Amino acid sequence: MLTKVSKGKIEEFQGGLLFMNWLKKSSAVLAALMLTSVVAAGCGGNNTANSPAGSAEPEGAASTGLKPYEVVMVFPDAPQKDNQLVQDAMNDYLKQTYPELNMTVKLNPIDWGAWSDKTNLMMASGDKMDLLFTADWLGFQQQVTKGGLLPLDDLLAKYGPDIEAVEKDYHEPAKRDGKLYGIHTHQELGGTQGVYLNKELVDKYSFDLTALKSGKVEDLEPMLQTIKEKEPGITPLVAPSFPLEAYYSSANLDSIVSIAAINTVGTAADDYTVINSFTTPRYMELAKLTNKWYKAGYINKDALTPGLDAWKKMQAGKGFAFVGDMDILADMEIGKAAISPNGSIKAGREMLQIPLNIDRLQTGKMTATMYAISKSSEDPERAMMLLNLFYKDKELLTLFNFGIEGKHYVLQDGQIALPEGQTTDSVGYYHDIMWQIGNQMLNYTRVGEDPNKYQNYEKFNQQISSNPSRIFGFVFDPEPVKNELISIDNANKTFVDGLKSGQLDPEEVVPKMLEKQKAAGADKVIAEAQKQLDAWLKENGKK
Repeated sequence: MLTKVSKGKIEEFQGGLLFMNWLKKSSAVLAALMLTSVVAAGCGGNNTANSPAGSAEPEGAASTGLKPYEVVMVFPDAPQKDNQLVQDAMNDYLKQTYPELNMTVKLNPIDWGAWSDKTNLMMASGDKMDLLFTADWLGFQQQVTKGGLLPLDDLLAKYGPDIEAVEKDYHEPAKRDGKLYGIHTHQELGGTQGVYLNKELVDKYSFDLTALKSGKVEDLEPMLQTIKEKEPGITPLVAPSFPLEAYYSSANLDSIVSIAAINTVGTAADDYTVINSFTTPRYMELAKLTNKWYKAGYINKDALTPGLDAWKKMQAGKGFAFVGDMDILADMEIGKAAISPNGSIKAGREMLQIPLNIDRLQTGKMTATMYAISKSSEDPERAMMLLNLFYKDKELLTLFNFGIEGKHYVLQDGQIALPEGQTTDSVGYYHDIMWQIGNQMLNYTRVGEDPNKYQNYEKFNQQISSNPSRIFGFVFDPEPVKNELISIDNANKTFVDGLKSGQLDPEEVVPKMLEKQKAAGADKVIAEAQKQLDAWLKENGKK
């Protein structure tokens, strides 16, 4: 823990360290002298008393008054054979580059399949965790409600300058009762949804793609019909990814929780009426369209088979179109066709992507990828110090994301590639969790990706942030209607998959689904959402 010095002394000490880090690059002697003078001013010389007897601390560590501390990072990831090697390399780097922080890191990845059960048990048992990956889709709200996470406001203000440099405008969605509990990864602020097309077939039939400038997936239909009639071995629209799943809500709603949302199509910008998302005209239009396409044979009949990978059908040359999230490219516009770098890699052939929707800045996006500090942390200050480094230090971030250069990756023209003779399975440390932590704009790209990927992200973020959701920053508390939400989810299971895949007739099924939702408490959920939203609007001077 930090020595008990005044707030002013801590700030003076931190300022000295920033200058010291610059000096270290040119002269180790000057760096040591600088550290000594800074600490003399900032810590009053009480260094020896705060060092464990007989401990061998890195140069500079004793003079800061920081005892050795191991920061435990817990995050979801497939097991990596060389996890220990990478952890050791990160610790060597921390010791050499930031000796004044006197910290090491322990990487504790947990397999995705065991994540929820294991982290819930660890939290209930009070197991030591410092930095914990969290998200609204991984139980963030429940973790806060149960008191498993620490408020971060003061820690961020003192030890997170590099986090604040890029994320200061995006903390509001992760606040609960006015306190901040999660730090958002600096990444793309939204996404685009649209249609991927097999370029070979587009060229073969000279399809006119300008029709898709409408932003309406309906205008894909003539192409699907042509493929159905002239390419009998090819699925026109490969699923599981459907207009109702990948396109409807993003393009038409400001979602609040479950069925509760604001309809943004054809309503005034100051309309904050909470509605049931299954009752909009656009939902019925798309449900009818999907049902029509299913009956016409445009959608594969096995679309709901668990584990079905639509990209494998594209790889085999057995698919034409695929609705889903797009790569973020430069100068994205609705209906503008471009080669998709990642889509082409996944399909093993050239794929075009055509955006049909560009997201607004949504509250949910800001809570979809975060790190928190667990209540069981024995040194939250050091945890925040380490998290801050991931927002400024490209080398530390690269070690965590890609492993050790020469062993786990090599650089080819400034991009990450596998060493010669290695595969993703054999290399010992290969994962795609770059999106989980830190400043993603510092990351390298992989060979095959657009080298300008992260520059594109920055430009795209300007576009997204200029178009915020009507209710950006509003966070719904589900506690008053938690039982109703569970019941509604159970009621939906009978209908939703069949509707989104086109297998059910919406004119017959949607009224039945709405009845089931009503019986499960839909009206209560919508009323509660409206009540909380109205209070938030009043509090923020919007109503």
